[in-house]
Amino acid sequence: MCRIYSLRRGPGANVQDASGYTALHHAALNGHREVVKLLLQYEASTNVVDAKGSSPLHLAAWAGDAEIVRLILSQGPSVPKVNLATKDNETALHCAAQYGHTEIVAQLLQYGCDPSIRNSRGESALDLAAQYGRLETVELLVRTHPELIESLRSSSSSLIFPHTPLHLASRNGHRLSELVFYLLYILNDKSVHLKKS
Repeated sequence: MCRIYSLRRGPGANVQDASGYTALHHAALNGHREVVKLLLQYEASTNVVDAKGSSPLHLAAWAGDAEIVRLILSQGPSVPKVNLATKDNETALHCAAQYGHTEIVAQLLQYGCDPSIRNSRGESALDLAAQYGRLETVELLVRTHPELIESLRSSSSSLIFPHTPLHLASRNGHRLSELVFYLLYILNDKSVHLKKS
């Protein structure tokens, strides 16, 4: 009990180690839900970043723990900055989309994460989901934010893009044929009307 009391009196919950991790970073990354709850009750900040610019939300999204993401989004003493970007300009949405954590992508979108943000390589969350063959995640992003793909559908063939989700999905070949087919379908079939759901 003495240790918990000392967390309330000092900066204990937000002290960073050599890599910039707080106790909340470690608990979020390693799936320790009860520890995350306790740290949030004792004012652990959700917006402290490590040496690479990652917050506990980034790490929970990367690890794929939807419950910890929910806790960070809804129970912290500080309002998490959902569009906080790492040094590579990646948000928690990039982390979740790349690994196909569709439930977390949905949570982040619900809390206002901007899917149009591009990382330092010019990739959006949709691009990463397509590149790594995350069909469910691609479908969710396109369904909830049709504007992400609409510009590609309506542009003239003379426009040149650095890459599109279709380019990125095609790089990985036959293993992603279902995803490539889906992207071709929504890009080419003008009768498919994309609406926000």
